[in-house]
Amino acid sequence: MTIRKSINLTTMLIVIVMLTGCSKFLKQESENLTPFANQTISLVSSLEYGLSDNEILYLRKIDDYIDEDNVFDRFDALENQVGNQLKALVTYSMQIVTISEQDISENKKSNELADILVSLSALVKGDEVIVDKNRDEVKNQDILTRVRASEDYLESLRILLPAINEFSTHALTILDELELEKRKVVQHLDSAIDKKYGPAIEFEHELRLIRNNYYDSVLALSKYAATRDAKYIDEARGSGVLPVVDALRGKKSLTNKEILNLHTIITGRMAMVNENYTQLKPDYDEYFNSHNELKKIVAAKDEGIKEARLTFIIWSRAYQKMAMGKTDPAEWFDISESGNLLMGAAGRAAGI
Repeated sequence: MTIRKSINLTTMLIVIVMLTGCSKFLKQESENLTPFANQTISLVSSLEYGLSDNEILYLRKIDDYIDEDNVFDRFDALENQVGNQLKALVTYSMQIVTISEQDISENKKSNELADILVSLSALVKGDEVIVDKNRDEVKNQDILTRVRASEDYLESLRILLPAINEFSTHALTILDELELEKRKVVQHLDSAIDKKYGPAIEFEHELRLIRNNYYDSVLALSKYAATRDAKYIDEARGSGVLPVVDALRGKKSLTNKEILNLHTIITGRMAMVNENYTQLKPDYDEYFNSHNELKKIVAAKDEGIKEARLTFIIWSRAYQKMAMGKTDPAEWFDISESGNLLMGAAGRAAGI
């Protein structure tokens, strides 16, 4: 996964909270819009994009071991697009409140609302990674025209519903692409870790085989010392330990002195192997720590994608309820339809 500093939107959201004052529709069909903006801000708060540089220890400069160039670029672009779309939810929610509290005609309010639609469309058109080439521009232009002609601000919010749904659907499509790209990036990082520490892991494997051979030879010699059964000499010889093979060549029996000498030789060789393990251990540990750190990052990304997806779904449903004239703010962001997911979960959006 891309390794870069966290981007926190908390400061921006606090400013927006300060800007969202009390406002009401002039129509009796709906009351205060401010809760919609505030609940949106709560929904999309404290966005964290992955681990910070200070939290990443083992994967720093791991891209030095990736053969291909720019393997993170598409993931970064998609991640930024999702971040921009989440910011847009807050901006749009704040703007509809700001417009509704102005002392201007309903038609002028509707035209200002249409200007927001133009901005949202420009945001999608400005995507670095184009994933949806089949947008219905004619339909969107028709929506824009109807909104500009509207003499009813609440009705304008309703007219915008298809455009809002299209925006949310587009965001979900971006998240789908982000998920696919994440898998590709993880494969690159897995391979890079194996490339960086491959020789150390291979050496550890060989040391383990050698040490197991030493164990086999010691056990065989110990059994021979206890039983004097010649088959254990053959087993010791079959262990493949060179000093033991040389010392046992042609022998069918061993004296106690020969057994002790062989034990001394094997013990010395095992001490050398253990010293090699001591020198190898830092690289060996870093190999597994790198993979564990990658798993932690991937888990954060997975959770972030899941929560961002939930954010767009909950928000678009809430907008629909608000635009259709539901007056109780508690009904707008009713998350019971989404199972046991807490509203604050979407706000964390860690690792989009």
